[in-house]
Amino acid sequence: MAIFGEPIGAAGMLVAAPPVVLDTQQIVFLRSLKEEYQAIDTWLSEAEDLSSFVEEGQTLVFPEGGEDPAVYKNRTTDIDDVEPEETTHKVALDVYDSQNYKLRNILMHALPFPKIQFYTKKSADAIVRQEIADAAYAFSPLKAQRKCIVMGSTGISAPSTAAVTRDGFKVLTLDDIVSLARACDNEEFPSVGRNLVLPSDMWWDLVNNNTILKGQLERTPLNGIIEPLVVDYYGFKIHKSLQKLGIGYDLVAKEKAAQGTIITGDVVPCGFMFIKEMVFHAGGSFEMFFKNKQQNTSGRADVFGFQHRFKADHQMKDQRYSALLYMSKA
Repeated sequence: MAIFGEPIGAAGMLVAAPPVVLDTQQIVFLRSLKEEYQAIDTWLSEAEDLSSFVEEGQTLVFPEGGEDPAVYKNRTTDIDDVEPEETTHKVALDVYDSQNYKLRNILMHALPFPKIQFYTKKSADAIVRQEIADAAYAFSPLKAQRKCIVMGSTGISAPSTAAVTRDGFKVLTLDDIVSLARACDNEEFPSVGRNLVLPSDMWWDLVNNNTILKGQLERTPLNGIIEPLVVDYYGFKIHKSLQKLGIGYDLVAKEKAAQGTIITGDVVPCGFMFIKEMVFHAGGSFEMFFKNKQQNTSGRADVFGFQHRFKADHQMKDQRYSALLYMSKA
């Protein structure tokens, strides 16, 4: 019995039919990639999704309104006027390319679906991980300045005055979250939409060392699934990052370290805070690049890769409401 076709020719010789390149292959791959992309649920879903405003899958267009008008009290002269200066931003989405996969001696349409899922998921995960890391770096402030707060952990929980430490760092406590809330209020941050994103170690330090947040976890539905990712306190939605974001604070330079800097020595780990309605993420077009081995005669292999356009940043240039919460050395 032939694998790809009926037996033909003299003496019942088995000859495989020529490989069939299905138009639906790209649809299967691309749909799988999109589904995997959408299935990854992270803190990034809290940011405003402006994907619907992306023109032709490549460029995001949105206006930034002018300043609030001045208010006069008991003025006896004519009221002057101000013409708001609206700025229309055109932001080109960044292009993320996954490295191509080269599969030899395997017909794409004959691959079992789980194997297709395996490789498309690896592409999706790789692209999304990089996009999430870039979004985290964009949302977090560079240094302390107007509308940007930088604070270190204290390890202290009242009424105790002794700092709790772990691995040479002062752990993050609820008192630190209260201090952050006060600082946000003093800077007139919006009171809603405050999202605090912490690396796993900082999140567990915070949650495990007090009864309030541990109580929230204990009240989660008893469905046999233990996947705590978010707790709430003092107006903050506090997220545990699903991946290592690699954001570090340079204690010497007193600013956020360059992206990709190894977190060691004077560069310490940190989390960050953003305001939901003040940031955005936007996804553009997905594309698949595919060449079968009949076309790829020199490589003699099926080659495919993916591309996605994406951008995440603050919506306003001059009001980048955000905070950096780093781990102080013990």
